[in-house]
Amino acid sequence: MKTAKYLLIVATLCFGQSHAMEGVFDRSAEAAHYIEQINSTPSQEAMIEVLKPIYISGIGDEQLAKTLGDRLLKDLPKIDTSRTSSQYGAWMVKVLASTGSEYAGEVITEVSKRTSVRRVLIACDDKLHQIDWERRKNEIMASRVNFNEGDDMKIAQLMNLLKDPDFTYKQNAAYRMSWDKILDARLMEEIARQVQVFADKNGVSYNKGEIVAMSHFVKMLGYSGNVGYRPLLVAVSKSKADQIVIGQTNAAIRKLK
Repeated sequence: MKTAKYLLIVATLCFGQSHAMEGVFDRSAEAAHYIEQINSTPSQEAMIEVLKPIYISGIGDEQLAKTLGDRLLKDLPKIDTSRTSSQYGAWMVKVLASTGSEYAGEVITEVSKRTSVRRVLIACDDKLHQIDWERRKNEIMASRVNFNEGDDMKIAQLMNLLKDPDFTYKQNAAYRMSWDKILDARLMEEIARQVQVFADKNGVSYNKGEIVAMSHFVKMLGYSGNVGYRPLLVAVSKSKADQIVIGQTNAAIRKLK
């Protein structure tokens, strides 16, 4: 009986772990690809191009963070005030922080003590305060809650960010959509839905995060080229919304003429 009970417990634990894994995207192969690129790219200039897609990937892989941190510490004595070198150093700090790793915080703290390059110091000061935010962002993006088989993983990740109650993650989704010129129908419908909610309350908001998010959202509706969004934008333009939102809304309306 004890053996049977033990096997039942093990089976239950294994099922729970398996079920948990099904709830997140497996991005180990993608992380391994980035790690290989970091290890095989010698020049600072070429590394900047390697770092950019990692920055917006939303991967919180610990080995990736370790590889980035080790590379940054190794290269630190060679990072100077020249344009390319200081840009490389700042990008390394930003991308390392984007992993949300505790190790990232340790390395960036060390870098801030050892460098005198102003551009890198500014990046350190800025990103040290954002590591916890980055960690949660990666957790949000990792979820498969808005993913159906056959979907594009990136679209599901952006939907996760758009639907999160924290407006800073909504802003981040819009930024990513703009960066990659993504105008997926599902994402645009979600943006329009949230803008409609905003319009229904006459654009009144005392939340700075919401105001910034809505300014990004109406901008995306304008970029869509879909004239069907024009009545919604007109409603926002006539609301009591903050002038930042009104300005972006009017610009979006002009794009849809």
